Amino acid sequence: MRDELLLGIDLGTSSIKANAIDRHGRSRGVGVAPTPFARGAHGVEMTTEALFDAIRAAIDDLGVLATRIAAVGVASMGETGTAIYADGPSNLPLVAWHDERGGEIVDELRAEFGDAEIHRRTGRQARSVTSIAKLGWLARNGYDARGTWTGVAGLTVWRLTGALAQEESLAATSGAFDPLRGEYDRDILSHVGLDSLVWAPARIAGTPLGHISPDGAAWSGLPTGIPVTIAGHDHPVGVIGAGGDRSEVIDSMGTGEPLVVAWEARPDAPHPTWPDQLGDLTVTAWPGTPRHMLLWETLRPGLATRHLQRALRVARDDIEFRAIRVDAEPLDLATLVAMQEGAIPAALLERPAEEAWAATLEGYASASADAEARLRALSGVSGTTLLIGGGLRSRRWVEAKLRRASHPLAMAAEREAVSRGAGLLAGVAAGWWTPEHYPPADTVALSSPASAPPPPPLAEPATSAIAVGHGTP
Repeated sequence: MRDELLLGIDLGTSSIKANAIDRHGRSRGVGVAPTPFARGAHGVEMTTEALFDAIRAAIDDLGVLATRIAAVGVASMGETGTAIYADGPSNLPLVAWHDERGGEIVDELRAEFGDAEIHRRTGRQARSVTSIAKLGWLARNGYDARGTWTGVAGLTVWRLTGALAQEESLAATSGAFDPLRGEYDRDILSHVGLDSLVWAPARIAGTPLGHISPDGAAWSGLPTGIPVTIAGHDHPVGVIGAGGDRSEVIDSMGTGEPLVVAWEARPDAPHPTWPDQLGDLTVTAWPGTPRHMLLWETLRPGLATRHLQRALRVARDDIEFRAIRVDAEPLDLATLVAMQEGAIPAALLERPAEEAWAATLEGYASASADAEARLRALSGVSGTTLLIGGGLRSRRWVEAKLRRASHPLAMAAEREAVSRGAGLLAGVAAGWWTPEHYPPADTVALSSPASAPPPPPLAEPATSAIAVGHGTP
């Protein structure tokens, strides 16, 4: 029917969004509810029941549009999830990806396998944000780590359909999954003490994993019998929703700033590395396809600027405006990484506030330009650099990138990229289109490298110059 819509659900760190899109890929309405993470005795977490209530609230916010949905795609933050038993979800807390628990698990894995071997097995470094770090901590602190593990996107699909599944880019965030072989590493899982846990099978995004059951329909208000898929990890799904493709470098400007490129893995190829292991270069799935993408994930501009703004005691909009025409030498990467942890150099605070702000944004532009050059050399990608995400609201930051552009630069007009991408992959599950033949997303050309004029107006003044939230790419 022509009035049918697709529903893309984005389970983000700060908010949950339910985006109803039409056959042209245009949003007809977005329902929003806060993600119910809260700090408890052990750290930041939420319950399964609280998550379900929030998802239902976001869908309810769509009103009558929810009755026109023909398929559902669910994207989410990585790492966070739970185990499901035969009779329903376990009582494991849904630990936030950024929670500090699990550091000792990572130390033990490094001591047992070594960093190089872990990267060879999983395509990423051992990190405390991984699912196995959190699960290992829970298992050692009295929680029952049995059942079948899936992330919060898989948990949502289970609530809607009763099916148990995972998606490849989300499986990769577990810390024990090889995205090239598509298998979990039993040696790593055994060492962490998770032998008794079953891991839901990882499928390609867009695969119909089940259909909304009568119970799922009663809970969600969505029609019975429509297909549901897991769209994947929020950063890769945001690339799809913003209109990025495999010829481009996608620079996702937000709280984190991952750089994304397509990568064609040759048979028996090792996971790629940089000689100095600068940052976290990871391999993950390109949603909807059997291909892969590389993500460089060292930069956290939203964290550094938040700490700096508090130290300067200035309003963010004010300092962003004052820094627009300020020249400043870029901060080095080591300083930026320290600022992400809250360590603001005393010398920086002695400078005028607008100069400190400009130097920080120039530093991030310089660091991402260097990483982009490395990624292009590694992957062979030679097309446009596409800027996406909430950081596009910062004119000063975009201008710093323009001055360093080595390839044509464009920005995405889509601001709800993750939920739109999830909706597009729901269209694959419904048979509306095939992967990578999606309705186009609007983009705006900013410059060619030979000429970099000031960019056009980017947005009305916003309450935050740089978007906050892991779920916003």
